[in-house]
Amino acid sequence: MTRSEANALLALRLGIDRAGRTPIATQIAEQLTSRIASGVLLAGNRLPATSDVADHLEVNVHTVRAAYAQLAADGVIAMQRGSRALVLGFDANAARTSRTGIPTFTIGVMVPHFSDYYAEFLQAVAQSAEVEGWLPIICQTRQYEAGTVARYVDQMASRGVDGLIALHFETPDDAETTAALAMAADHLPLVFVDSAPLEFGHQIMVDRVAGALEATKHLLDHGHRRVAFISTPIGWSSRSQLRQGYLQALEEAGLEPDVELEIAAGDMSLDAGAKAASSLMLLDNPPEAIFCAGDILALGALQHLQDMRVSVPEDVSVMGYGELPFSSLAGPPLSSSRLPARELGELAVANLRDAIDGRSRIHIAPIQTSLVARRSCGCR
Repeated sequence: MTRSEANALLALRLGIDRAGRTPIATQIAEQLTSRIASGVLLAGNRLPATSDVADHLEVNVHTVRAAYAQLAADGVIAMQRGSRALVLGFDANAARTSRTGIPTFTIGVMVPHFSDYYAEFLQAVAQSAEVEGWLPIICQTRQYEAGTVARYVDQMASRGVDGLIALHFETPDDAETTAALAMAADHLPLVFVDSAPLEFGHQIMVDRVAGALEATKHLLDHGHRRVAFISTPIGWSSRSQLRQGYLQALEEAGLEPDVELEIAAGDMSLDAGAKAASSLMLLDNPPEAIFCAGDILALGALQHLQDMRVSVPEDVSVMGYGELPFSSLAGPPLSSSRLPARELGELAVANLRDAIDGRSRIHIAPIQTSLVARRSCGCR
């Protein structure tokens, strides 16, 4: 074995549990499948020679040959006489079919990123999954980046997860990511939570229109007539839904919308909220109130207004959406439309249980938000 081959073998980080109940050949096959599904081993790569793997793990070469034969039977590699086994790639659908009827009691949970915003939801999922006897595998998708989603779906399928939960998938126009999720839904029960409406999977929807309507009306009820809207990024499904509620509130108040008062955030960050607020306050006729399509945007706007020596709520009122856990600690405390994160997490697990069991859950009415009025909107 050459130095490069030895290094490649070490990079696979294979190991075995000699005291475990799972046969060693199966342990080796599962680890190699996982490395292929994760992209560590790519289609066209060659697996190490069976004798090298046997020496590395200190097992009989026939055990490694049995593991390779199992991989070949699963269609993951091709055995070629006189040369090392060729990696064919990972087929999630084939992997799921081969495990049909064999539960692993693990589920996958995909979130756009890790933040305090998702803490309560993930806690509810973990607690509800514990009742079911499930182990949740939490994955950060980087705002549902196509390659990341595809890799995670393959990795979770290689581990035989019983189902998937996806929270806040907002970009159905991203054809590559949508195709990866659709493929996952073809071979795994998949529940979308507060996501874009899709023609596949099970859906738990939040009434974003009603939430934005209530929040904007609350600002109007304070006597404001120039209410601005900082929306989620262009292309996100929530943008059109929240905007619909915002415009409906203006219409019911007899006000004409002003395109100058609508700004789409570049992303969901403090900096994006600050930049949007800066643009609004530089208008010849700046807003009297700002409704932000996320607490993170609202907190960024609050910080910028403070830097500009603009008093909140005396000069400008601010309203968020989604309610981050620490929004009440802002200066001033941030008003927001609260998403029932715990209820969404519990519903996600209940719906996934029904999907795994082959039951169709009766249509659930969209989940409602609740207004939390604090000092930033003018309430005391």
